[in-house]
Amino acid sequence: MTKGFTLMEVLIALVILSVTFLWLLSAQSQGIDMAMRSKFLTTSTMLAQERISQVVSGVLSVSVGQDQGDFGADYPGYTYKETMETTPLAGYRKYSLTVRWGGEGSPLESTIIAFISEK
Repeated sequence: MTKGFTLMEVLIALVILSVTFLWLLSAQSQGIDMAMRSKFLTTSTMLAQERISQVVSGVLSVSVGQDQGDFGADYPGYTYKETMETTPLAGYRKYSLTVRWGGEGSPLESTIIAFISEK
């Protein structure tokens, strides 16, 4: 009797290794995507918080309507669109800020809405 593996045993082992390798590649790809989204959410929330605090404190004045721009050379690719609307409640305005990374139509965007009292 000869010792060794049959062709069927080798093929089954190769299939099992292939499936495992493909699963690991998929998991790594998902991990990279989740890390990128996490970085975007952290950065966009920080940028939105800074912009909203400037509007609330009066450092930036935003009139009723829409405005858009970017966050400068320190945050390349990050853009914003802000909207100031009047509300039925006297003395308050609705301020919406959308931060986007990756250009128009990018799935990476977050919107924050704040109600600001007029001074």
